[in-house]
Amino acid sequence: MKLINNIPALRRLSNKYILTGLGFIVWMIFLDANNYFIHSELDKQIDHLENDIEFYEESLAKERELLKQLESDPEAFERFARENHGMLKEGETITIIEYETEQDE
Repeated sequence: MKLINNIPALRRLSNKYILTGLGFIVWMIFLDANNYFIHSELDKQIDHLENDIEFYEESLAKERELLKQLESDPEAFERFARENHGMLKEGETITIIEYETEQDE
């Protein structure tokens, strides 16, 4: 006890309020169910989800623009159907040529 009373820093750290406060801080940072590390992981997930939201909103805007174009222009509609869905006119045949790549092997 004499050693603690002789050193002023140890005397202050041995105060019950300081010890309780330090214990609380350690508990909240490391031991609690909602500690600092879990919060940082959740913040990363939130950032990732916000980036996903931006991507899907941009994608949705592009798709809406394409829909407006397809509804207003019959030639664009026909071109889109032929290019993306393999549709064809009467009496027409389409041959699809697929090339073998290294990934297919």
